[in-house]
Amino acid sequence: MIVTNIRLLFLFAREHASAQKKLLTWQRITEEATWKNKMDILNSFRDAKMIKNNRARFEIQHNKYRLIAEVLYDKGIVEIRFIGTHPQYDKIDPSTI
Repeated sequence: MIVTNIRLLFLFAREHASAQKKLLTWQRITEEATWKNKMDILNSFRDAKMIKNNRARFEIQHNKYRLIAEVLYDKGIVEIRFIGTHPQYDKIDPSTI
């Protein structure tokens, strides 16, 4: 998959050093994947949750952080929409961000 908005990943990792390794692992697994449907995502990340509007929520570092991405299966693109702490996540609507 092609990961877009990767800058968000690096900016967040810079501010939250403890998440850096897990975020880089997420990036590697995602870029090596070829997701054609929701089950493919769940096979790659068992803790992922599918949300409306082709969004997926990924738990980072045992759910301390959450990453929301829009998955465009037909184009092979995963667009990072949000990375934040659990309290920050609680303040957004993940299906529209």
